[in-house]
Amino acid sequence: MLRRLVLAGLVAALLPSAALAAVARTEATVEGLTVALDLERRARAAEVEELDAASAQIVRAQDTAASRRSRLLQLARDPQTEVDTLLDAEDSLTEAEALVRAAQDRRRAAASRLVERGRRIAFLLEEIARRRAGGRAASDPVTGRWEVRINPGDRKGSMRLNLDGTIVSGDYVLDGGFRGSVRGTFVSEKLTLQRIDSERGYDANFYGQLVAAQRRLAGTWESTTIAPLDGPAGGTWVATREPDQDDTGGERP
Repeated sequence: MLRRLVLAGLVAALLPSAALAAVARTEATVEGLTVALDLERRARAAEVEELDAASAQIVRAQDTAASRRSRLLQLARDPQTEVDTLLDAEDSLTEAEALVRAAQDRRRAAASRLVERGRRIAFLLEEIARRRAGGRAASDPVTGRWEVRINPGDRKGSMRLNLDGTIVSGDYVLDGGFRGSVRGTFVSEKLTLQRIDSERGYDANFYGQLVAAQRRLAGTWESTTIAPLDGPAGGTWVATREPDQDDTGGERP
C-alpha cells in the first residue's frame, strides 16, 4: 500500500502544467476552427445562391440574344430595310451577346469560388477532427471513450481518456451521479490513474493492464487514505474502449 501511495505521489509530480496548458490551447484552437467552419458554410450557402442567380441570368440573356438575332436575320432578308436600321439591330445583338458572355463569366467565377470554399470546408473538418483527436498517432491505444465497470458493487460508467506522450488525463461519469477527473501515466502497457471526485476529491488509485488487441483495460483499484472510507477499500475494474467517432457521427475506419 505504501509503495503504491508513493507511486501515486510521483504520478502527480509528473503531471506537467504544460500538458494542461496544451489541452487548453487545443480546445481554444478547435473552438476557433469551428467558428471558421461555420462562417465558411454560411459563405458557401450564399455562393450557391449566387451560382443559381448567374445561371438564371444566362438563360435570360441567351433568350434576349436569340430574339435579337432572329430580328437581325429578318431585317437582313427584307430588301426594304434601311442600312441604319440594320446597323442598329446588329449593335443590339452585339450588346445582348456581350451580356451572355458576362453572365457566363459570372457563373464560372461563382463555381470557382464554390469549389475553393468546399476545399476550405474539407480542410477545416479534417483539422478539427485531428485536433479533437489530440493529434494522436494511429497507434495510440488509450485516447478515447471507455465503458467502465468497477467491483465490488458492479458500478458502471464511462471514462474519457487522452494520452499525451506518457501522460494521461481525462474525466469520468459513474452510476449514482459520481463524476470527476482522472490523471496518470501510461508506460509499458500499464496504466496508473488517480481519480479526483468532484465532491470527495482525490479518492482512489487505479492500476490497469492494457490488452490492445481486445481494446480492454483490467486491473485493481484502492481507496486513498485521505478519502472518507464509506465503502470498500479496494477491488477490481475493467474497461472496454468504445469505437472512435468522427465529427459526422460515424465510426472511424
